Amino acid sequence: MTHSKIAAYPFDVRPGQIASNLQEALGAVEQASGAGAALLALPEKWPTSFLESYSSEMRRESEAALDTVHQAAAKVALTVIGSAPGGDGGKPSNELHVLGAGGSHRPYRKRMLFSPTGEGRQVERGESMPLAVETPIGKVLGVVCYDLRFPEICRAAMTAQADIFVCVAQWPWPRVPVFELMSRARAAENQVWTLSCNRAGAASLGGKGEVMRFPGMALCIDPLGEVSARVDDGQLLVAEIDQDVAAKVRKSVPLARDLERAGLWPGQVPS
Repeated sequence: MTHSKIAAYPFDVRPGQIASNLQEALGAVEQASGAGAALLALPEKWPTSFLESYSSEMRRESEAALDTVHQAAAKVALTVIGSAPGGDGGKPSNELHVLGAGGSHRPYRKRMLFSPTGEGRQVERGESMPLAVETPIGKVLGVVCYDLRFPEICRAAMTAQADIFVCVAQWPWPRVPVFELMSRARAAENQVWTLSCNRAGAASLGGKGEVMRFPGMALCIDPLGEVSARVDDGQLLVAEIDQDVAAKVRKSVPLARDLERAGLWPGQVPS
């Protein structure tokens, strides 16, 4: 089966309000499943949003919320991807999770921390590259927000032969057009179906008191970089994808083959 449905819910993530955010996520699981979706993306740090610090209790509650979503998604054969505080260090990482139908995984920790808001004061930097996770809908590879600006990080979508590339984000105005541009660029340069989920609402992040506004945007982008479906109001996006389209695009313009022939495939030693 080459056709499938994917979903994203770019809701208004409330800082520190895990119970409220969890209810939003569970509602999205129900709606996405009811619409026939096999994959659901939630925003970056959807359980907690960004906080100046994360107490042990807050981190335990966040993990419990992830487990609740995992159990709910598994019951309806849905895979859910998002990020949350993770790890067991003094500072958490901004950790990607893949939950539900394909198991409970933590394949990546955000590597590119957003220095303008001092994200490194809140979380530890990840040290590895993104990994693809096998799910019932195919191989899914995710990155977190600012990672999207860096093709060095996102090239993993091609090298891992991902079927779907996902970016979960809290990316504010006035930089929202860049978010769409980068999402489309990563889809085209990696020739992969791309799902981007960027929260709604407004919040003061980074400790400077500046209130940031967010678009409530979700994008489904085809392997040529064209937006095939979108929402801009914080509501649930459900879109259909066709992996035959990706196969045809890769056959027509064989980027992976030509990258390898040029000696630029990751791990190749220049001759």
